[in-house]
Amino acid sequence: MTLSKRVVARRSLAFVAALAVTATLSAAARAQEPVPSTAGGAAPVQARPAAAAATAAQPTVSQPTVSQPTAPQSAGSPPATGSTTSSPTAAAAARLAISATVGAGPFLVGEQIPVEVTVANDGDADATGVMASAHSSAGSAFFVPSSEWGELATWPGPGITLPAGQRRVLTARGEVQGWSGAPVVKFLVRQGNASVAEHVLPLPVRDPGSAADDLGGLVYGDLDGDNAPDAGEALHGVRVTASTNGPPWLRLEATTGVDGRFRFADLPVQVYALSLDDAPDGWVVGSGYSRVAVDGRGSAATLLLRATRPLTDHLSAAMRFTRDVYQVGDQAQVEVTLTNSGAADLTGVKAACDRVGGGGPELRDVVFGELGRDAPGVTVPAGRSRVVTMTGRVSEAAVGYGAVNHVCDFGPAPDSPGRPEAYALAKVPGPAVTARMSFHHDRDGDRLGEPDEVVAGAVVVLRDAVTRRVVVEGRTDAQGRVRFDDLPSGPYEVRVHGSWKLPSGGGAPLFAGTCDNCRAERSLFLLPGPDPTKAHRAGG
Repeated sequence: MTLSKRVVARRSLAFVAALAVTATLSAAARAQEPVPSTAGGAAPVQARPAAAAATAAQPTVSQPTVSQPTAPQSAGSPPATGSTTSSPTAAAAARLAISATVGAGPFLVGEQIPVEVTVANDGDADATGVMASAHSSAGSAFFVPSSEWGELATWPGPGITLPAGQRRVLTARGEVQGWSGAPVVKFLVRQGNASVAEHVLPLPVRDPGSAADDLGGLVYGDLDGDNAPDAGEALHGVRVTASTNGPPWLRLEATTGVDGRFRFADLPVQVYALSLDDAPDGWVVGSGYSRVAVDGRGSAATLLLRATRPLTDHLSAAMRFTRDVYQVGDQAQVEVTLTNSGAADLTGVKAACDRVGGGGPELRDVVFGELGRDAPGVTVPAGRSRVVTMTGRVSEAAVGYGAVNHVCDFGPAPDSPGRPEAYALAKVPGPAVTARMSFHHDRDGDRLGEPDEVVAGAVVVLRDAVTRRVVVEGRTDAQGRVRFDDLPSGPYEVRVHGSWKLPSGGGAPLFAGTCDNCRAERSLFLLPGPDPTKAHRAGG
């Protein structure tokens, strides 16, 4: 080797040694840098200095796992996270279940059966549009009203959102209304239109034909108010009806004897609807309707049915609008006069109005004031009258009837029978219309106007129901029909003169207007009049 080559070789070895020392010092410096604190706030781990290759023994050190990049990185690229690839995770999903339990029973046909229903979401995602229902699977039909399901009802929906891991428990009350074998019910949980889970539950219901029992009792008028029957309080002639609400259909009638008693013998065991009417002298028997369990133990054989005097014996009511004519959108005031003819003050008197409801000419958005359901009610002193007012809005529908009306009943208890009623009526002008009516004599009592029952030649008078003035008069043709053209819209009283008359009361007002019912022909039944030879003129 020449001198120049040896010099070059030595310089190369020195350069390599310098690189090795530099790498060792750089590694040691990096090992001494502090480790950044973790997100959870734990103390940083102090790294140990790198050991020399000649060290005989090293402490055990947990080494981090180093992931190699899967491809070369360009400048500015994010650091590689490693070549390990995890398997896909299943998407979160709801998993609905339903279960149902019922008491030991046995229950009667027609009896309310409480079923505890549990709807659970055992999944890991919320379930939306959750609804529940019950359907008969075998045997007798089991009916659960939609209202029993609350927010879980399938109608009108839209159901509830049931969070993951939670459950909803409710008691749904239903009944078997008719017997066709032991009932088996399928309880369903739904999401939208799809049924996602079900539970089948047999119900312990007793066959009505398995035993027989009597239904009977005493109807009495509680004259002295002591809530017990006394001598002379038996009510004679009350019609009592017992009926079932499903097959095998039964409808039985009896009339109380002079001792006030009635009896239906050997009835199949189940629940019966019991109704009472035609009580003499205005007596009111409770609500007039009840459900009675004939259970085979004689519990329904000795009923005591208490009758009371109607509230109308000493409370009367009258109502009137303070104006005869209103326009759509007007605030109308109704004046109510309550009169107490009894010997004791009446307290807590309230109003119940528009019980039928609907989209007719009724006063809307009524402010009841002292007569409201949540108000304490008014006191009507004995032998005195009390005047109170209500207000409401005349709706857009009223003009289609040519009128606005308001009908109420009054008393301390909202559902007590025998409450006095009152009716107020005012006009809401609309276009002139045509009113058509037909008249029949319903000889066979089937409530059908048949061709051989038409009443021809009857004198028909329309009288303004607000002002009581006669507006027009007509006469029925050979088909028993009469027609009034260009009639001012509004409410009318129909009167018939001559050899025919309307039944007692004369019926509801005739609304001449543009509403669907107003444009239809109105059919009325007549009875033979007291004076077959004399026809009164409209002004007479």
